Amino acid sequence: MDPESEPALAHFVGKWQQREPEMQFAEVFCPEPAKLRFRAWGGLLHEFRESMFELSDARVSAVKTGWWAEEMIGLGQGRQRHPLTAVMLGVDAPWPALGRALLERDTGELRAEDTEQAVALLLPTARAVLAVESAVFGAIGSADAARSLAVHWLLQRLPKGLTAEDSARIPMHLFARHGLGAAQPEAGQADALLRDWGSELAAAMPAGVAGAALLRRSRHRFDQALLARLATGRGLAGSASPLSFWRAWRAARSP
Repeated sequence: MDPESEPALAHFVGKWQQREPEMQFAEVFCPEPAKLRFRAWGGLLHEFRESMFELSDARVSAVKTGWWAEEMIGLGQGRQRHPLTAVMLGVDAPWPALGRALLERDTGELRAEDTEQAVALLLPTARAVLAVESAVFGAIGSADAARSLAVHWLLQRLPKGLTAEDSARIPMHLFARHGLGAAQPEAGQADALLRDWGSELAAAMPAGVAGAALLRRSRHRFDQALLARLATGRGLAGSASPLSFWRAWRAARSP
């Protein structure tokens, strides 16, 4: 990699690690030759998630996601314009298929009727992401791993997504259960709503992601812990560092 690109790469990796600081513990167990790809892929996942789900203006989201789609297609043709994709140049993976999936993602109905539909709406894109991830790290892109990623995206919409147009993609049946409309719920109402949403996401999360890449196995365990907190009314705060390290160690030891 061009040394002049390293500060730019560090910037985007830092954005990801600031959002998901526990993933630094997972990197400890990554073999040294794969660490650069581990960081770059984590940074790419952060950029994808931000462009697809977390920008307040739908037009800006479409433009930015389209840019990343073009970058994925170009990467498959041996071209790149970004420090994160520079790390992936020459890696044999279905980059063009991922680019097409980003372009074709469902941007229509964002308010699902129930939790299964909320997950299902994200699965086509999650499968395309996992196909690349598996190729990059020599892992298995299973249906469970794709489902885990879809649940992860829904979890990461919280809590800021509650004020967005899609209400964090919380399905309509939960709003109905609590007698709430589409408007942002008040504090006490939000607590109960989030607790139930955490319970349903925890139930939707597969038990494991055997054969997946280390990054996916680690993220899966961290998300399971976060969902357990949410489902028991303890909020979204991350676990203490020793517990994060232990979960990363468990993920590294699992097949």
